[in-house]
Amino acid sequence: MDSILLCLDSGTTAVKAAAFDRHGRLLGTVERENRALRRDGSNVEQDMEITRDDALAVLRACAVQAGGTVGGIVVAGQGDGLWPVDVAGQPVGRAFTWLDGRSRPIIAELDGAGTLERIRAVTGSRPTAASQSVQLLWLARNDPSRLDRIAHALRLKEWLFLSLTGSLLGEPGAALPVWGDWRTGTVRDDVAGLLNLPRGSELLPDFLPVGECRAALSGRAAEATGLLSGTPVLLGPGDVQATLIGLGLGIRASVTRASIFGTSAIHACHTRDPSALPEQPGGAMIQQFVLGDGYLCFHPSFNGASFLQHVRRMFAGVPETVEPSYSSLLFHPFFEAGGERAPFTDPDAAGAAVGLTAVTRPEQIAWAAREALAFVARKSHDMMNAPAGALSMGGGLAADTNFARFLATVTRSPVQRPPSGHAGLRGLAAIGAKFLYGESDAALAERWIGAAAEVVQPQSGEVADYADGKFALFSQLADSVSPAWADMSRIRDSAEGLMGSRGT
Repeated sequence: MDSILLCLDSGTTAVKAAAFDRHGRLLGTVERENRALRRDGSNVEQDMEITRDDALAVLRACAVQAGGTVGGIVVAGQGDGLWPVDVAGQPVGRAFTWLDGRSRPIIAELDGAGTLERIRAVTGSRPTAASQSVQLLWLARNDPSRLDRIAHALRLKEWLFLSLTGSLLGEPGAALPVWGDWRTGTVRDDVAGLLNLPRGSELLPDFLPVGECRAALSGRAAEATGLLSGTPVLLGPGDVQATLIGLGLGIRASVTRASIFGTSAIHACHTRDPSALPEQPGGAMIQQFVLGDGYLCFHPSFNGASFLQHVRRMFAGVPETVEPSYSSLLFHPFFEAGGERAPFTDPDAAGAAVGLTAVTRPEQIAWAAREALAFVARKSHDMMNAPAGALSMGGGLAADTNFARFLATVTRSPVQRPPSGHAGLRGLAAIGAKFLYGESDAALAERWIGAAAEVVQPQSGEVADYADGKFALFSQLADSVSPAWADMSRIRDSAEGLMGSRGT
């Protein structure tokens, strides 16, 4: 039997593994709910040991399910956040995830001082509350003894790579928007100085490009997973780029843009010259495309399908699935404590529901929430101005035909839906196939990524007019309300202080 390629994607909602044969056929998948996530107000952390143990468990279960000999492992995970380890490679407390909002006041302070724009001039990206550098700054100000114990500042995938191989290595794609310059591909030492951060880029692991960043499975990890010691382990890019590749961006000729609606929402295009993009919001990120020429520009939002969960929690009776139920109700889907990252870049961004009446029905609330996510997608794609072509859609909402049709209508682009719900794992498999097996670009597109399962065309007539009119109102209201976000944030802090003083 041909060797098996195992792919691991440790996400915010779930930890997933998939097994592929030598020809790109999916042999099996295993998924486990992320048990390690811990929410406490604006603090959103993750237990690093539970994260490691869950990753090892899903790899073991997936290998058993697939059968045969595992010839390679490819690893990806959340791209942002701070996963600190000491000199022995052990966790220094819980990880700061990309959703952690405790650094929001620091971001506001840095913005007022002009520091964020000075850093953007260096790195090409504006720091947010999810940036590892700002999270280290929070530790320097609030828990310096913990900062002193940190020997290496990792990301999740690097922590998993260390757990699997014992090697401290990283790939630069996810780190450069924070610590370096995507234009030159180099880490810059002056970021820490601009932040007055006592320790910065020297905490990063050594970087090697995707394809070269590999090591052998350690004996300890081999015992935990039931795999052979010495099995090659390849560190992939962040889960965002892996998923975009799995959706065909940069691989299928027809796909010029993509949107992922997972816990977060991420909108992207493939470009040869990112400096020519007409608009780049402060939260936009640019990474070199790991499978060939060009770059991926993407707008990572804090608020994705998780926004729908928040709406169901806040409004009684709102259904989980819904048919189109058009109304005047309009949401601004900025519900996460850290504000928003892109295309609206503001740590104080706050959600809104406009147009609620006593006769608003639960199904209208559910549908208006979906419309809001589509409007944010259009805002991003308009900013990126990708060439004409199809938009490939991924994440849990890709299974929602009604939402896919409305997204096509709002963005005025055909929407391709993937053949399965495993775009991130398929993208990792394609990366492994190229760098471990030497597969050609044509083989990656045909066998490892595959054709779209369905292409949904935009609607015309009254629905298109409704979508255009409501998007215009969405944008107008956002422009009108956003100047008040900082004041709203101060009132929120005051209210929390008042309630805290009452012991509630």
